[in-house]
Amino acid sequence: ADWLFRPDWQLNWSTNWIANRQRPKGDTRSAIADYTMTDLTLRYRGGKKGGVELGIGIQNLFDTEAREPFNTTLPNDWQLAGRTLWGDVRYRF
Repeated sequence: ADWLFRPDWQLNWSTNWIANRQRPKGDTRSAIADYTMTDLTLRYRGGKKGGVELGIGIQNLFDTEAREPFNTTLPNDWQLAGRTLWGDVRYRF
C-alpha cells in the first residue's frame, strides 16, 4: 500500500505471507513454518524534475522469525534477517 500524504512525502507498507511450502521428496526434516513479513518505508521526493530523494525504512518490522528451505547441508534451513533499519540518499538529474 502506498500513501502520498503530502505532495513530496510517501509512506509504503508491504506485507508478504509465505505459506504451505513443501520439502522435496525424501527430505525427512520437519515441516517448514509459515511466516508473515512486513516492511515499512518513508520517502521524501523533493522537486518534480530531479533533486534529492531521501528514504528510511524498516524491513521485518515485527522481527518475525523466518526461514527459507535450503538443501540438507543446513539442517535448520536458511534464517532470514531480523528487523533491519536502513536509509538512503539519491540524487536525480
